[in-house]
Amino acid sequence: MRFRDYLGKIREGESVLIEHTSLSPYHTLLLSIGEFYGWERLLLVDTLDSAASLVRTLHLSGTDIPGDVAHIKVGGSFSWGRVILKVNPHKDPGIFLSRFVYTLREYYSKNSDVVTLILNPERLVSLYNNDPNFILTVANLAAVFLGTPLRRTFYFFNRETGNARYLSLLEEAFTRVLRVQDDGKILVVKSPDLEEEGALLEVP
Repeated sequence: MRFRDYLGKIREGESVLIEHTSLSPYHTLLLSIGEFYGWERLLLVDTLDSAASLVRTLHLSGTDIPGDVAHIKVGGSFSWGRVILKVNPHKDPGIFLSRFVYTLREYYSKNSDVVTLILNPERLVSLYNNDPNFILTVANLAAVFLGTPLRRTFYFFNRETGNARYLSLLEEAFTRVLRVQDDGKILVVKSPDLEEEGALLEVP
């Protein structure tokens, strides 16, 4: 099955964890998600310039992401997209997380059927030296938005560099877990439809 066809099986209210490595071509999944759901529905959360390599790789391959995609910038300096909020994660985590959640809720209240892509939140955990309390906070924050109607969420997570405990908490909480292999195929690790587990998806 193609990944693009598989997207049609993901229900409203689901959260999908996409695990990748530094070498796996996960930029192709971002492209498929944008083209399948429509770029105008996307809200990208860029953690510490995670979007930079994705946008540049797609550009070099001959594909440019529309410049008006809604975008929350969590640290970093890469300028791209229609930025609706910039937060500084180097300050008190309680302050920046409060601003982040407030902006998310405001955006969701004004825009229906949003598809949220959160790019590499594991970088925040490294920034806070793998603090156990911070890991629980951001993992619980992810779980809060599960099951909300008219919304789908995709988390991109580098399993080579990310904290193992944080990854395990997300795997436990999320409805689906997909693992991008270095050859570009995608392994379905977890699904509410048990017969899908172990299947390989292809891109495009």
